[in-house]
Amino acid sequence: MTAYVFAALLTATTYALAGTMREQVCTYMCPWPRIQSALIDRDTLMVTYRSERGDPRGPHKKGEAWEGRGDCVDCKQCVVACPTGIDIRNGPQLECIQCGLCIDACDGIMKKIGRPTALIAYDTDENVLRRWKGFPARNFSPFRPRIIIYGLVFALTAGLMAFGLTTRTDIEISVLKDRSLPFVQLANGDVRNGYTIKVVNKQRSHRTFHVHIEGLPGAVVEIIGEGGDASSPVVSESADSVERYRLLLTAGPTALNQSSLNIRVVLSEAGRNVAATAATFLKPEEADAS
Repeated sequence: MTAYVFAALLTATTYALAGTMREQVCTYMCPWPRIQSALIDRDTLMVTYRSERGDPRGPHKKGEAWEGRGDCVDCKQCVVACPTGIDIRNGPQLECIQCGLCIDACDGIMKKIGRPTALIAYDTDENVLRRWKGFPARNFSPFRPRIIIYGLVFALTAGLMAFGLTTRTDIEISVLKDRSLPFVQLANGDVRNGYTIKVVNKQRSHRTFHVHIEGLPGAVVEIIGEGGDASSPVVSESADSVERYRLLLTAGPTALNQSSLNIRVVLSEAGRNVAATAATFLKPEEADAS
């Protein structure tokens, strides 16, 4: 049933975003335009209208001379082809996703009217400005300070992520002590505390752990619904799962020399400790006087 629910949600959102909102998704929801505008500079290679060649633009009739005007015939096919509906001739814009569809549309028109292609092409703003001033265009160079800095930042980020993945623990444990009833004093004088243990198994295999307590000698440990002896009960954990267990910890009066003890709940596997967390064991105040 869950698979059908998520398939229906995916279908609904796909039709809503791609069929109804369309370019609004690219403009307002997609993070790429904001990232792009923050990263580019005048030497960035991107979809560019070569205004030094296309302007002044306007309709052109067959047989008319091309002197004194640009190659752009103002057909607006670049606008029609743009999935976000922008006019690339107005320069770099936030909505542009660098898809290049306007390049194909413009090249088709240039071929029909017998003019050179690449009126819209991948170029830099700096080269457009240089051609306006009569200087030759510069070859694109990927080795610029900005790109080198970005590369170092990306490499550092990737390194930190790789370090985190390779050094992360494959098991986690947390203990939450009961608050509504912090302790229970049994008829024989023993004191019992209740806890909820959460164990996170990050491995893709079933695992079995022994639970034992440090800092409270002679304590009787009981995991509700699980097996094992009174000093080290066993909990079973499925692959890639988070399980919660009910822990009851009982200690005799002779083991309690203060109203609260700091203890550690430890998980061990194959004879070695794999995870531990701190907890507190409480007892009645009047037990101190005795």
